[in-house]
Order: sequence, then structure tokens, then C-alpha cells
Amino acid sequence: MPVYKEEAPSASKYRLLQSEYSESGEEEAVSSDALGIEDIYILIGVGKAQYICWFILAMIAFFDSAQLHVIATIAPVLRCEWEMDVKWETLINVSVYLFSAIGGLMFTKLPDIYGRKKILAINTAVLLLFSCLSAFAQNKIQFLILRSIVGICTGITLPTCVSYTTEVVRSTDRETGPSIIILFANFGIFFLAVIAYFLLQPYGWRWLVISISLPLFLCWVLFVFFMPESPRFLVVNDRRQEAINAFKRMAKVNGASFPRNIKILGNFEEEPASTLEMMKSGFLKETILLSIMFFGNLLIKFGTVLFYPLALYSGFCGGSGPPPDHSCLKIDQESLVELAIATSSCVFAIGSGYVAAKKLGRSISLKIFSTASFIATLFLFKCFSNTATVGLFFLVKLLTNSHNMVTNIIVPELYPTSFRSTAVGFSSSCGKVGALISTGTVYALYYYNPNCAVALFAVNAMLVTVASWIWDKETTESVISDVLEKE
Repeated sequence: MPVYKEEAPSASKYRLLQSEYSESGEEEAVSSDALGIEDIYILIGVGKAQYICWFILAMIAFFDSAQLHVIATIAPVLRCEWEMDVKWETLINVSVYLFSAIGGLMFTKLPDIYGRKKILAINTAVLLLFSCLSAFAQNKIQFLILRSIVGICTGITLPTCVSYTTEVVRSTDRETGPSIIILFANFGIFFLAVIAYFLLQPYGWRWLVISISLPLFLCWVLFVFFMPESPRFLVVNDRRQEAINAFKRMAKVNGASFPRNIKILGNFEEEPASTLEMMKSGFLKETILLSIMFFGNLLIKFGTVLFYPLALYSGFCGGSGPPPDHSCLKIDQESLVELAIATSSCVFAIGSGYVAAKKLGRSISLKIFSTASFIATLFLFKCFSNTATVGLFFLVKLLTNSHNMVTNIIVPELYPTSFRSTAVGFSSSCGKVGALISTGTVYALYYYNPNCAVALFAVNAMLVTVASWIWDKETTESVISDVLEKE
């Protein structure tokens, strides 16, 4: 089924409109006009309205990401406190990614049905509540249940935020929003490592969990009271007057002139498409390739998050003696500093991925980052000093996250607004399945033979590379689609 796209906006038309506004100084200069969504966004421009939107959503993604990764940081402490064996430790780690995948697969259709703002507001409130409650868990069963609910919420947050930020600007500015979201999501991992340095040893894991949970309340307040609903979502769902009100609100914040009696052009379906329709609507090949990329990237990303602390805490690389048996591992401040250094690569990766996607194009960037990441992963088979290990993990994470950044730019611009959140959620869930598998196997493989865990990373890096070289669709110059064309 072909994809509906609006006509490219007429530059002369906008110059005429803008000149009429500036000469008259009145909104009534153009008393009534019919414009497409792209036309309206050109009139509104990019300004404070978008910056506020991106910042609030980025902060939600920031603390959401910290929630998803905190288990890997505190797992050695929980092992000692609750005397967990390897099965329980693996189960707790697996449950977070399992339910995050479920959240992304089953519940990201809700923002396409009920709206980005409503669902994200509810989701953030639930995330805040259960993440705080998990800090007071008295045993491993309580903790498992509470963090599983947190996992579902994290599966909804990122796809909704990415879709939201894509839909508040015109097509030519669409990379910025998702890039900011992914930047802050990765910076949340770095922030977690830094704050763990100050809180984990002296105050314990409960204060660490509380410290990354309470700020979500401020994020929720700002989101509810200062964020409009996505105008593209409103138009696609035939709520055009609400969309016009949202556009006017954005224009006012940006200081842009806006016609009083504007009409929105376009024929749109009222109901969002399902995941099955997404697969049958000309996106089958792209969906399969993106699924492989997300799966492999997040398996490596999350797997190394787990593997890296094990390697450093136990002295696997640069230490003396064989890797320890499954027992209580002391987390010292030096190890947390090294963890923060390696994790900071996630932040630098966003910049490299964004610039490459912008300057070189999406397709070329995928090929460059995936190939380099595969080569770097092979060096993990050799054990170096702790300093060299930190540098090598930094490089692997940098290249993997740069590739992941490019895929996160592609997905929201490839799929239409009518099921954009569903598509981003599906891709994210494929990644979480990769994270789930890595979480369930890294511990077991590590204690059996650390090189087996490295082999898992290398095989998936190879699969990502193959998928990237098969990818032949360039979306850099495309116009954002809003719905599927009716047959």
C-alpha cells in the first residue's frame, strides 16, 4: 500500500504570506487560507515552542533511561544483601528488559490511538510511583514485581518521546528532536554511573534508586502543564480544530504570525494502522532490516553494560588470578569512575551519529558505523590492562551507539504519523529482545568463559553489519508521511 505524502511546500507562497503579514502587521492579513501541515510548520518556524517541547521530553527520557540501566549497576549489591544465586540475579535483570520489550510491543499503539500527551502523562506517573516503591522493596520477589512494572513503562516512554519530537517540526528539521531524545537517554546512563559514585557505596542502593526517581515528578508537572498534544496526531485523527489551536499556541510562543481562519489540507484516515498493516504496507524489507539492527545494537549495548562491570569489578582484565566464582563482589569507587568513563561514550556517540546522518546520509552512515563496530568488537577477545580495557569498551560503545543513533533517526521519518509510535515501539522492542537475551546469557557465559560473552557480541555485530550493507533506502531528503493512502 503506497504512503500518502503532502506536496512539497511552495516557497513563493510562503514568501507572499509572510510579506502580507509583515506589511499589514495584522493576523487578518490572510483571513482564510488552506494549508498543508508542512506549510503551517514553515509559518510557525522553529523556536521556543519546540525547544520547550524537546527539553521536557528529553528530561523524561533521561530519567527513564537511568531507570532501565540501574539494575546492572546495583546487581552486585543486591546479590549480597538478599543472598541471590546466579539464577535470581539473571531473572531480575532479564525481567526488566522482558517487560520493557512487552511495553514497547503491546502498548505503544496506545499513543497512536489516544494521543501522545495523554498516554505519556499516565505512563510517566506510573513510572514515578513504582520506581519509588521499588526502593522500599524488602525482598527480591517484591523488587522483581515492582521493577517489572517499571520495565513496561520504560518500553512506552522512548518510542512516544521520539514520535512526539518528530511531529512538532517540518520535515527538514525532523532529525533534531529524536537526536536530542537519544542524547539525553544515553546521558542518563552516564549520569547514573556518576551519581552511583557518590551514593552507592556510602548510602546504599535504595538512595540511588530514589535519586533517579523523584525528579520524574518535576518532569511530569512540566509535561502536563506546558506541553500541547502533537498537532500531527490531532490532524491525522480528524481533530483539526484542536490541531489549529495547538498550532496557534506554538506560533504565539515562537512569536510568529498566524492566520485567524486557517484550514488544514489533506485526506487522513481516522484510525491508526496496526502492526500487521505496518508490515504489509510496503515496509516489510525495511522493518526486517531495522529489527536486526535494533536487536544487535541493543544486545551489544546492554550486554556490555553488564559485562563491563563484571570485567572491572572482578579484575578479569588487568587483574590477578582467574575470574571469581559467583559471590559478593565489592564495588569500589575506582571501578565506578572507570564505568562512568566508558559509559560517557554513549553521549559522544549521539553527536557523531547525528552529524554523519546529516552530512553523509543515513545509508552510508549505517555501513560505516556497523563495519567499524564489528572490527572493534573482535578486539574484546584479547585481554588488556584495565586502562586499555576502558578505552576499548569506550570505542565499541561509541560505534554501536552511533549506529543506533542513525537507526533512531530513520524509524520516525520512515513510517507515517498514523502508526509512527507503533513502529518506533516495535523497533525498540526488537532491541529490548536483544537486551533480554544478552542479560539472560552474559552472566552465564561470563562465569563459564568470558570469551563466550564476547563471541555473542561479535556475532551480533556481524549481523548488524550485513543488514546495514543490505539497506538501500535513503530517507534524508524525504518528506514526513502522515497516513497511508486509502485504496
